Amino acid sequence: MFFYQLVTMNPNLDMKPVKLKGTITVSQLATYLGWSSNSIEGLVRADRLPSLEIDGQLRFRLNDVLDWIEVNMPSLDSARVTQLETKMESSLLADGVFRTLRTDRLASRMPLAGIALDVPLIEKSEVLRSLTHLASDTGLLFDKTQLLEALLDRESLCSTAMPGGVALCHPRRPIPDIIERQFLCFLRTSTPVDFGGEDGAGTSMFFLLCTPDDRSHLHGLARLARILRGGTLDLLKTAATSEDILSILAAAEARIQTKP
Repeated sequence: MFFYQLVTMNPNLDMKPVKLKGTITVSQLATYLGWSSNSIEGLVRADRLPSLEIDGQLRFRLNDVLDWIEVNMPSLDSARVTQLETKMESSLLADGVFRTLRTDRLASRMPLAGIALDVPLIEKSEVLRSLTHLASDTGLLFDKTQLLEALLDRESLCSTAMPGGVALCHPRRPIPDIIERQFLCFLRTSTPVDFGGEDGAGTSMFFLLCTPDDRSHLHGLARLARILRGGTLDLLKTAATSEDILSILAAAEARIQTKP
């Protein structure tokens, strides 16, 4: 059994978190994700979103849905990704986890010590170890071994590589016990690495997202997916310094950031 917080976006309703147990309904999942019930039912009919039928009614296990979103984030249409990001951000702001839209931009959570450029790596395992070392260099990670195990577990589900030569690496579940706060790292290899992407192309740019809770996790993945669309990847491929990487990401995030 699991618990999660459900926060409505209606300003006239009580914003106190509501605890739910076990499986959840279509409407409850719609409220949590910021998607319409029709949209969720459409994903189920297309045999995409994992669901159960209990007493003739659709039900969902939240962890199954979160796993599905992680895997399918790159292929979700832009409207769904934006809706998901906006809903998670609204919920985090309402609960005080995020303070303001400006101070809690994703780019502000990437320390310079967490960026490494043109590193000569050739194996997927080397990339994951290097990302773990980068995370440790930020001073925000308490246990490198546990993070590496979490990254390997996530990659065993399926590769986090996306089209365009980039991968959004992350643990399968949030890791609040081994990080000080949410943070982001970036690694660029000197040559493309076979990271298991569906397109068969090599990957040379790797983000690592570490978060303390499911909502921050979903928000970060959705925000990254939106930031990297357009010409951002081409700029990241040719950036000369760590400061350039931060500047490119901050500018891209400022362009796409939406208000709740």
